[in-house]
Amino acid sequence: MIVFLVTFIGLLCISAPIIVALGGCSLAYALISGNMPITTLIQTTFGGLATFPLLAIPLFMLAGNLMNEGGITQDLVRFARLLLGHIRGGLGHATILACAIFAAISGAAVATAVAIGMVMIPAMKKAGYDEDMGAALTCTAACMGPIIPPSIPFIIYGVTANVSIGALFLGGVFPGLLLGAALMVYMYYVAVKRDYPRDGKAPWRDILIAAVKALPALFMPFLILGGILSGMFTPTEAAGIAVVYSTFVGVVVYRRLNFRNLPNVLLKAGLESGMVMLLIAMSEPFAWIVAVDQIPQLLIDWISTLTTSPWLILLFINILLLLIGIPIETAPALVIVTPVLAPIAVSLGIDPVHMGIVICLNLVLGLITPPVGAVLFAVCGSTGLSLDRLSRAIWAPFFVSLVVLVIVTYVPWLSTFLPKFFMGR
Repeated sequence: MIVFLVTFIGLLCISAPIIVALGGCSLAYALISGNMPITTLIQTTFGGLATFPLLAIPLFMLAGNLMNEGGITQDLVRFARLLLGHIRGGLGHATILACAIFAAISGAAVATAVAIGMVMIPAMKKAGYDEDMGAALTCTAACMGPIIPPSIPFIIYGVTANVSIGALFLGGVFPGLLLGAALMVYMYYVAVKRDYPRDGKAPWRDILIAAVKALPALFMPFLILGGILSGMFTPTEAAGIAVVYSTFVGVVVYRRLNFRNLPNVLLKAGLESGMVMLLIAMSEPFAWIVAVDQIPQLLIDWISTLTTSPWLILLFINILLLLIGIPIETAPALVIVTPVLAPIAVSLGIDPVHMGIVICLNLVLGLITPPVGAVLFAVCGSTGLSLDRLSRAIWAPFFVSLVVLVIVTYVPWLSTFLPKFFMGR
């Protein structure tokens, strides 16, 4: 076990890819301990991918890319701006709403930040908003992507912890909406303080026309969740339906998806899926070793010497995850911490859906934590804003997100009500 941990930490310290670190420490354990034959290592690696729910990951990624390439962004932004632009700080509110809707399509924070940010950040700057504030708001609002269903992190957690993905999708609705509402309150406060302008109130006719144009995108989340809740299809089958629907919308409705841009969409979705699936494959022997050597039980015994209060333990877990989320992105962090934390949650009587929402929301905030947040880099690259300036501006909305994290952590009802109401979980 010492060799296992030292190898893993050592590979991370020399900046080896997380996939190499996961596979390398498992191989070192297998070669030295004798408890895990090489054949078992190989079988565990490939067996981890042979699960039906994991098919949802490449399918949802493809659906998000198809919808984005199909040209939904402009229609979503126009609808959000006409609906909320007349409120103080209206462009900021429109950005948050557009991110929430796009999040329910893509399920990814980086994709949401780039797609919405490329349109809204220049618009806010032109209207008189501080550019760094607009970029920071977009980055934070993009964190709704992995929380509002469908969500790639929820699928990874659900497969790793053997938790219903449909229940996790439902459990993420209220926390995601709470994050959006908190950011709107923050945006209104900043807009009043800095006297940001607002658009004139749009006629209801224009809002309805914009809503009709954005309706294909607005309908997709209802199609996915409605189909799952009605029992018509599983989350994996919902991902397949989303691909078919996205293709139809891009080709027939928006008419911006064709054979010329389709290869680029498939290549992008394939690369994104390949990275995630390889990561999951390498995490399987890692999780097997963690379970065999009873690392969760050892941690439970150690924590019990400090406190038996679930509230304090949740506080320790949140602090640990915030630190882990700074250098490691969401997906690799999930495959590392889930095999350890999921059994701890069960032993403490914490609902596994609630724990999954807390873990995912916590790690997602790492995407906007300087100095290595992936969303920060993506927005800087797409807007030309310096990382130093954005890193200074991100702290205020980041602390707003931390308040939401605390509420979600200590009010389990937000995560468990919908799964219990619709699925009896």
